[in-house]
Amino acid sequence: MPLTRKKVIRYSPLLLSIIAIIFLVRPILHLTKHMYFTDAGFSSSEKGFTNDVSRLNHSPIDSLVLVSSTADSAIQQLISLLSFARTNHLQVSIAGAKHSMGGHTIAPNGIQVDMLPFRALTLDTTTNILTVGSGALWSEVIPYLNYYNRAVSIMQSDNAFSVGGSISVNCHGWQHNKPPIASTVQSFRLLKVDGRLVTCSRTENEELFSLVLGGYGLFGIIIDVQLQTLPNELYTYQRITIPATDYLDSYQKYIDQNPKARMVYGRLNVNKKDFLQKAMLNYFEYKAPATKDYPLTDPSFTKLKQSIFEGSRNDDYGKELRWQSEKLFTKTLTGNTYSRNQIMNESPALYLNQSATRTDILHEYFIPRKNFGQFIKQLQQIIPQHQADLLNVTIRNVYKDEDTYLRYAREEVFAFVMFFNQPLTSEAEQDMTHLTQELIDAAHKLNGTYYLPYRLHATQNQLKATYPMIDTFFQKKLKYDPQEIFQNKFYQQYKNTKSTVDSTTTLR
Repeated sequence: MPLTRKKVIRYSPLLLSIIAIIFLVRPILHLTKHMYFTDAGFSSSEKGFTNDVSRLNHSPIDSLVLVSSTADSAIQQLISLLSFARTNHLQVSIAGAKHSMGGHTIAPNGIQVDMLPFRALTLDTTTNILTVGSGALWSEVIPYLNYYNRAVSIMQSDNAFSVGGSISVNCHGWQHNKPPIASTVQSFRLLKVDGRLVTCSRTENEELFSLVLGGYGLFGIIIDVQLQTLPNELYTYQRITIPATDYLDSYQKYIDQNPKARMVYGRLNVNKKDFLQKAMLNYFEYKAPATKDYPLTDPSFTKLKQSIFEGSRNDDYGKELRWQSEKLFTKTLTGNTYSRNQIMNESPALYLNQSATRTDILHEYFIPRKNFGQFIKQLQQIIPQHQADLLNVTIRNVYKDEDTYLRYAREEVFAFVMFFNQPLTSEAEQDMTHLTQELIDAAHKLNGTYYLPYRLHATQNQLKATYPMIDTFFQKKLKYDPQEIFQNKFYQQYKNTKSTVDSTTTLR
């Protein structure tokens, strides 16, 4: 039967419907599968043991001590605990949300102090300085400040971290033109190993101030912190998609030359077809001050976003679907208005891995601006040679750190934050170790650094080459804690860094 023009017109809607269904069925089935059939096998450590978010640091402990929720009681409790530890030669580690990944909150067979119950919050409305208990989570800080129409100055991209943990790793965020969080710390109170409570600032106990910020809990217990805050503001969202090779030029045009830019992050495509060749530059521009009663609302489409991210694990189609859906979704948001507090009040539940057989691991490398493109080329060469599944690459700008001893940002750098998925097997861990060491070498050759809160895969040589002050850092640790009461797996692995490094050779 000949196909007439009339029949084509008659059946066109049906044909278009069939084509549309064909294109929609696969993504719908893919998302539905990961929305309702995720592996929920993850469980926390049993009594007498502890772990961190990596789930690769299952360790026995002597005891877990929950600190009191009130300051005076907490201080007396901790003074007694430290006296007991000194007398009985027990090691002490300090924990909050446990989002570090190298056992930084764990001293095997020691006492683990859980600071989360101590989360008191007080804002001085004259100076706008926030005094916050070290156990408080950002998810508690943000709503508190929102009531006063104030906002956090610098924090991570998610709200599930404790304040004490954040300053102990000297975190950075995606707030534009900002150094790490140490720059916003006015002072903090520290309980030393001898039971003395001291205040540390840039003018009082200055050396301890620089050592404790980014000191991984090795010098004492942070009781509370005084943080600078900012006015809450309204921002409009903007986004462009570009080749990764154009990222720096676009950054200079849309961010460096934009006085309204306030919060900025980039994203690289991670699917095999265009591996790290495409980029998104997301930024928020200042619009107006926020009103005092500007509401904080729950994030929208959480379950859908979660299933999209879950579907990208070990699935190249899922990675492409995530990239395309993010492009389409963020395009619809362009020009929308959000408060600063709303933007920062995001939970990491979106990408929480509940699998009993696999885990997600972070890497982070800080690269000077002039070597940005070369580092991407190194990533494109190195990562595909390994088994680990790269889920995400986020790019953030970090200004020079002027405050901490063990600093990672010694000039303006771009942070490459990478999120990998790996099986919970010794073979996968060995492969991840090799991958990490290769990436550390690549960063070092480009005058970059790596971030210390993650897996302890760096060699002694790599640590010393990247952080040449590490020997004196550990010597100062012994000065303030000669019995080595405050310990963790990071300290135990690296405290003897007596190797010498020739910068012209491979560091491993």
